[in-house]
Amino acid sequence: MRTPRYGQNAKDFSQAGILAALPEADDLLVTAEAILTLDSEWQLYEPGYLAVRDGRISAVGPASEGGRRRASRRIDAGTSLLMPGFVNSHTHIAMAAFRGACEDAPDRLTRYIFPMEKHLVTPDLTYWSSLFCLCEMAKSGTTSFADMYYFEDEVAAATEAVGLRALLGETLVDQGSPDARDFSGGMDYAQGFIEAWKGHPLISPCLAPHAPYTVDARHLAEIAARAEDLDVNIMMHVAEMDFENERFAMASGSVLRYLDGIEGLLSSRLLAAHMLFVDDADIALTKQRGIRVAHCPASNAKSGRPICPAARFQTAGVPLGLATDGPLSGNGMDMEGILNLFPKLQKVRERNRALLPAHEALRAATLGGAEALGIGEETGSLEVGKKADFILVDLDDFNMRPVYDWYSTVVYAMRPHNVSSVFVEGNQVVDTSRMKRIDEKEVMAEMARLREDCSSYIEGLSRA
Repeated sequence: MRTPRYGQNAKDFSQAGILAALPEADDLLVTAEAILTLDSEWQLYEPGYLAVRDGRISAVGPASEGGRRRASRRIDAGTSLLMPGFVNSHTHIAMAAFRGACEDAPDRLTRYIFPMEKHLVTPDLTYWSSLFCLCEMAKSGTTSFADMYYFEDEVAAATEAVGLRALLGETLVDQGSPDARDFSGGMDYAQGFIEAWKGHPLISPCLAPHAPYTVDARHLAEIAARAEDLDVNIMMHVAEMDFENERFAMASGSVLRYLDGIEGLLSSRLLAAHMLFVDDADIALTKQRGIRVAHCPASNAKSGRPICPAARFQTAGVPLGLATDGPLSGNGMDMEGILNLFPKLQKVRERNRALLPAHEALRAATLGGAEALGIGEETGSLEVGKKADFILVDLDDFNMRPVYDWYSTVVYAMRPHNVSSVFVEGNQVVDTSRMKRIDEKEVMAEMARLREDCSSYIEGLSRA
């Protein structure tokens, strides 16, 4: 008599019923040529499997063990690498409609970008431009991101439609903005945005003062107090601009030390983007205050600014994630390009080839980014109990073979087109390199319309 695969004996099955005797079924089980977990022990399975139940990882391990589990859906990913999705820790996705405009001007921000935002940013542009950019990010393997811009509720709606995870901040400035007449109006808008989206399973709203040079100390203190009352995070550009550094360093020693004089601002709630003009004392202060850092190597290099001492932040124990910045600043929204550039620039900065081995660089693009967003306990690595946010990378391409070290292959050889499938909380967002829930042709057509709407004004700025 054949021995049952599950249970102690056949009698158990006949009395209790087969379903009662079997272990609880997984919703999804995926097998792949290799799995990088990015957990604290750097566990790697060749081949491996990952199981999902109720949106969370229920098991991960050698493929031989996966065959003993029940699952409603099975995917044999064959010659694919399964790994955590990328976490983009700072961007402005609604600016995709302006990508490539007015490049290479030394005063681009104040001369071109601020006027474009004032005259062209609308709820319609924000929604469709965000959706466009979200497709680019998702198809290149990003599962979580942080964004700050105007009409941020439109960004949230687009993010919900695609199905990505996000920390989203309504941008606040002292003067008028596209969605508010003044700072007070911006705060009212931001509070309404937070109340509308707080508690969403994928979207975490927050406050996003633009920068120390566009929001004064009194308003920054008000933002810090409001963040405490609402129990939300803050994200802000910090120590990014040379004129900003000159202004605040003269009186306070550095931009960060100026901000430290504002009650409640420098805390574990703050995600600081860029952090270029900093010294060792600032790095120590960042660690002491619990600040998290988003490093944008491509956009900073494109602007000809200093290289952020990202490796020094990491050594000091500061949570650090990688970021593309916005599509107007960094142009490309794929994390593969950022990940490739990150260790190279740090090696140049510190003149140390051995600095930042590939596995540590990859951590900054995954779990490090999740920690920077304050969601490291939920995502960023493939561990039982965490959210099932992962991607499948097709290895059957010339740039992905041969493989001697999986981490080096991902960091230095992987490109956006290698991503074949993307899952967020076990839900498939990208399937065989196509958006699962979004009509790509419609989004492309809307971007063509936006470009037509914006072209006359942008061309006029370029000629001015």
